[in-house]
Amino acid sequence: MLRWWTIGRATGLGVSAGLAALVLWPLYAALQERVLWAFLAALAVAAICGISILLITLLDAALKPRGRSLRPIRAFDVVVGLLLAVPSLIQLNALLV
Repeated sequence: MLRWWTIGRATGLGVSAGLAALVLWPLYAALQERVLWAFLAALAVAAICGISILLITLLDAALKPRGRSLRPIRAFDVVVGLLLAVPSLIQLNALLV
């Protein structure tokens, strides 16, 4: 279904969105409403990419057991997914509640 959506694409887009959110964060603190939607969009994209990295890794591990050789790569993918998803979701929760 979504064969074109890979961990590599999710990582690239997610890291870019995360960096954009980091740039927009001080601007949001200073300008509030003027950059709110851009800040929310960057956070949402980073969170979605992080969650998709975690889901792709989980599906790959469950459906294609490949042994010990891929454990470090999967661990890296989990760490990247968590680093994108968790802070983004925490900040989105703080802004939207």
